[in-house]
Amino acid sequence: MQVWRRRQIAAIALVIFGWAGSACQETPPPRETQGLVAMTDGLVGDHLWRQDFVFADMNGDGVRDLVTAPPRKSPEPWPHIFLRRPGRWEAVSCPGVEHNGFPKSEYVYGGVAVADFTGAGKEEIALAMHEVGIRILTNTGTAPCGPWVERTELPEKMLKLRTRAITAADMNRDGRVDIVAVSEASGKEADDTTAGVVIFFNEVEAWRAHHVTGSEDLFGDDVAIGEINGDGVPDIAVGSLIDQRPQFAWLSDGKGDWRAASADGLPPYIVAWSVQLIDFDHDGKDELLMGVGGAPIRENAGPRIYKWDGTRWNDLSQGLPKISWVSGVVASDLDRDGKLEIVTAEMYSGELQIYRQQASGEWQRQEQIKVADEGKWRNYKVRALPADTEQEPLIVANYAGESAGKILAWVWK
Repeated sequence: MQVWRRRQIAAIALVIFGWAGSACQETPPPRETQGLVAMTDGLVGDHLWRQDFVFADMNGDGVRDLVTAPPRKSPEPWPHIFLRRPGRWEAVSCPGVEHNGFPKSEYVYGGVAVADFTGAGKEEIALAMHEVGIRILTNTGTAPCGPWVERTELPEKMLKLRTRAITAADMNRDGRVDIVAVSEASGKEADDTTAGVVIFFNEVEAWRAHHVTGSEDLFGDDVAIGEINGDGVPDIAVGSLIDQRPQFAWLSDGKGDWRAASADGLPPYIVAWSVQLIDFDHDGKDELLMGVGGAPIRENAGPRIYKWDGTRWNDLSQGLPKISWVSGVVASDLDRDGKLEIVTAEMYSGELQIYRQQASGEWQRQEQIKVADEGKWRNYKVRALPADTEQEPLIVANYAGESAGKILAWVWK
């Protein structure tokens, strides 16, 4: 009986003091809201940052840095390198070194790609300069200040191709990095044709130019590589700026060439200011993400996603806004939950938007960042660097106005 009474008293005490203890416990703080946080410290220079930029490890520390094309009409008209440091950037500055280590006093704005084209373990910078052509710069030193030198064995077709959109990839799976370029629009003094999509195969003996069949006269300001049709050979996405030539995807034909995918399923009269090939649904094949432009009356522009089913495109853009003047667009898993978010930069509004896909499949805007006053700058590109074990996910966007511009960066916190 006494044992029973002691157990009863102990149980009552446990309940009383247990409740009291739980009542005294502090409520856990609410989880901090996640979002993009500016990381602009060190991104110096109010230059006209156009047309493009890329990420590459330029100092061998295992962290990818930021490399820009030469800014337009700048007192420092050469590529700019910003080394990524924890929470900030470090602009490569070479006091006492002429042209910051580059061989010429002036380079022209345009596209840029960085890769180890020689296989020697050193990154080289390829420039696609507006109305000039392609040049490749090799670092003959051991640090980002070089000295850099221009490669002299490039073919005439590469040196004279009018382009400001290039990318680097192994297009024929031979272990060597090639260059893919798309022509820019013809200038006033040029003839009426453009080369279209050109692959420069980086062969052991020399660079070899390959004009993609059927792409003649196509022009645009962005090009990307991915895998659309699942054959293991890289496919090409092109930001076509001809609204009656919606040839945004060029699929490998298994015979060493690429063919334009059908436009079935795409809206009429659209152009693409930016393109990305990325796998939204984790099926091993990339979808086509575009920053689409079009006449406001047609309501068919904005950030758009299309999935290729082998014969036509299927629209996965439900919920995304119809904005006629979106420019940069990129998808990346910012919050590391296995699902992609979409980041867009409207061309002239000075706003950056983030969209997240809901369980229903519809996209909803999750965040909006005001970058600049409306009309102050024009956006050209938005690019993402996914997270790794050491660094947070990164978003970078470049802007240029009439006399000034900015290159801006954000990390996901």
